[in-house]
Amino acid sequence: MNWLAVAATAALAACGGGGGGTPIDAAPTDAATDAPTDAPIDAAVVLPVFRNPVAMPDLELARAASAQLGVGSTLVCDQCHALTRETFDRWQTETHVADTCLGNLHPTSSAQAKAIMDCFRALAGNAFDPRKVGIYSTGGSLAWFQAVMELAYGETWQTEWASWGSRVLMPRGTQAPFTQPQFDLVAEWFARGLPRLTDVIDSTPPPDGCVEGIAADVATHVSAMQTAGWGALNHDDGINMLGCAGAATPRDCLATFPLSTASAFSMRWAEALPASKIRILDGYDHRSSFWTRSSADGRFVAHGGGPGGATIIDLQTGREIPADAAYDPGFFPDNSGFVIQGGARAWCRQSLLTSNPAMVSFTEPECSAVGVVGLYQHLGAVRNGDYWAVAGQFVSDNGGGEPSANFGAGGQGELTPMIWNGTAYTARPEVSFASPFEGDTIIAPSAKLLLSRASYQGAQSGFTLRRLDATPSGNSYTVSTPVIGRYCVSGGKPAFSYDERWITYHHWVQAGDWQSLGFASATDPEFVAMRQAGTANIFLLDITTGVSVRVTRMNAGQSALFPHFRSDGWLYFIVKDDATPNHETVAASDAALLLAP
Repeated sequence: MNWLAVAATAALAACGGGGGGTPIDAAPTDAATDAPTDAPIDAAVVLPVFRNPVAMPDLELARAASAQLGVGSTLVCDQCHALTRETFDRWQTETHVADTCLGNLHPTSSAQAKAIMDCFRALAGNAFDPRKVGIYSTGGSLAWFQAVMELAYGETWQTEWASWGSRVLMPRGTQAPFTQPQFDLVAEWFARGLPRLTDVIDSTPPPDGCVEGIAADVATHVSAMQTAGWGALNHDDGINMLGCAGAATPRDCLATFPLSTASAFSMRWAEALPASKIRILDGYDHRSSFWTRSSADGRFVAHGGGPGGATIIDLQTGREIPADAAYDPGFFPDNSGFVIQGGARAWCRQSLLTSNPAMVSFTEPECSAVGVVGLYQHLGAVRNGDYWAVAGQFVSDNGGGEPSANFGAGGQGELTPMIWNGTAYTARPEVSFASPFEGDTIIAPSAKLLLSRASYQGAQSGFTLRRLDATPSGNSYTVSTPVIGRYCVSGGKPAFSYDERWITYHHWVQAGDWQSLGFASATDPEFVAMRQAGTANIFLLDITTGVSVRVTRMNAGQSALFPHFRSDGWLYFIVKDDATPNHETVAASDAALLLAP
């Protein structure tokens, strides 16, 4: 529908709502009095209503709006977010930011409409970001937003609309977009400042901090993975690892790639472990978005960001492959397939990448749709069995500082087993598991372990390790997820090694880190600069002992982020540097290989 030619009567027909009354953004009755008398009838720009007022008492509104968002038995926003008081407070703050972009709800020119959209883009450079839109993202598919998009971008509005929908629209996953009356309820509650929030949100306190403990099951599992894990299986299957031709040992791989000490970053950042090596695999001139992940053989690296929406880098050829998707890449541990959220059919065979495509549109025959898997998915696989994905409540982490951990008592994760039937990935029914005060859950390559970030008073208290016991039941599984480990360290974007002895994560320098970084006091000027500019390092944690070691030594304004393993034990990560904000680096460390007995 072309909203620029809609008459005022049609606009009034769009004013459904939860309480009646004059729309909040109703146009003045004399809005068109200054139009030329000979102007075409359809020249006046009359937009649909943004939202309608809702006439409910505060408590009734709080109950209705919070239920619409997922508080209670209906799964909506709580599929991805813990609906705690801290989460609602954060959404309220983000909504106040969005209000600064919505000072003019009646743009009458392309420039005015584009100013609104440019404002929504500003938080994340030149990309739409739901944090800039706040709770209004739940109405992002409604007529007002479409009309503003048409007015702002003219003939190219559909391209921008697709980008808006893939990045901003909430709720995500399989949830239906909000209708106008549903959006009116939620927007009204936030406009009033979330009255009676404490009456509708559970205030059950989290556990008291973190008590470290590692069950004997952990060592038993790690021992079994020495021969049954995907690191060993991929080696036995003869999967060729990037840069390993002629290498006597895995540590000798990647020898043709320059050391970090010989790169443009020479003397600016380096290894934290004596005798370890960091090699520079690639550099690219765009800002990545959310996490980076690579294929099991280390050849392909993918992330959100770049000219295609997402980017896949072929490290073997140095090619950047645009991908018509958004973010959240993942690769199956057997080197057979990959996913990037936001693609039309997001689940693809890896053979698509080895065919050297000019771009990936996600309409290729190698791709299929598995619509039940939510955002922030992580992947595993059972040898001669099903592929697995885990998703659930998460805290967005785009590399902007130590992530919070606002996970509530009702936290749960969703496991999706799936099969490759020869032509497509097909999902079995999802299986839920309880994970109170936990989120950002990942799955081990073997699909036999789960790891979550644990919450205490809105901050991370540590990591929780669970065993995943899956028993076939009908067309799916029943599962149990007993806790077998707790580790009292904090950090974001954890990942398992393929032998499942290690987890890796990034951690931003915090006030109490001065001693572990080798400073004499918290007032050392270099340490103060790290805190003020923002600095992040990569860590390795041995899940059998709980011992954590730092892999990198980054300087103020530099961040090593989104670490993950390839199959042979090399650890990949990216580096962002405030000195070169539009250039990022893919690096690899042999730290886990060095530390292995």
